[in-house]
Amino acid sequence: MRDSTMAAKPAKKGKVEKKVATKKAPVAKKAAAKPAKIKTVKKVAAPKAVKKVAAPKAKKAVEGGSKVQQIVKPKNTNGSFTQSEFLENLRSYCGLQKRSQAKELVGDVQKLIQDSLMKGYKIPFFGLGKLYVRATKERMGRNPQTGAPTKIPARKRVRFTPAKALKEAILKK
Repeated sequence: MRDSTMAAKPAKKGKVEKKVATKKAPVAKKAAAKPAKIKTVKKVAAPKAVKKVAAPKAKKAVEGGSKVQQIVKPKNTNGSFTQSEFLENLRSYCGLQKRSQAKELVGDVQKLIQDSLMKGYKIPFFGLGKLYVRATKERMGRNPQTGAPTKIPARKRVRFTPAKALKEAILKK
């Protein structure tokens, strides 16, 4: 009953806290007599502080959590990327954590484009151009070795028309 009456008065609130602290002090001394409990408390308390402060931020920066919008030059002398180099560039450029995420992204985009072209849709790549399927007619051609006329059958072809912005960016003098 004293605790509830003392807590109601703001002047005696500090005294209640002191009494509680003095009551807890003997309990802490008893815990000090048992070294096993103190060690477990210290082991649990230390990792919590480390996890909250340093580990997550440093790990994200190392793993590539931030975007690096810079292209790494291909190792081939002809200037073409290998699949591995392209995936690594995509991963760092888009800020993905793992190379497997970049590979999954490329696979999903490839499947979307393939399904769309099979259905006859035109695919716009904003600022780049558009990709579409075009049907060619049957025509006559010549065998380059013999010069004999040959019939070339009708077929479908995938075509890409570059956008004006892409032409200006690449072909500027």
